[in-house]
Amino acid sequence: MRARRTFQGTLILLGLVVLGTGMVDIVQGTAALPGDPYAGPTLDSNYRFFAGVWCTLGIVLLAAVPRPDRHALAVRGAFAAVFVGGVARAVSYLAVGSPHPLHVAFIVVELLLPPPLLLWYGRTTRTAAG
Repeated sequence: MRARRTFQGTLILLGLVVLGTGMVDIVQGTAALPGDPYAGPTLDSNYRFFAGVWCTLGIVLLAAVPRPDRHALAVRGAFAAVFVGGVARAVSYLAVGSPHPLHVAFIVVELLLPPPLLLWYGRTTRTAAG
């Protein structure tokens, strides 16, 4: 039971961070980026669109908090989306060059955090079911 509560607390924290950063990016656009944030209208529009998708991932994580075992597809999908986003950032790094150091750190977090979270989720839901 304690492991489930800890996982739920982690979902709350992650959901709030994702939702909050997505909302900031929607409101501020590329001005929220470190370094030289100027982007033309097309890039800004695309950036804000993906900020909306990011917000939605936060909402999905928060919606799963009360019964994470009943939201397996949503939780796994959210973690997978973050991982795939990290892969996309890594592709950009290799194709275009190194972004701001903060975004390099995001690549590391997005590639390294989802796999253990998925394993933890699996253990927590198996424990809850058993």
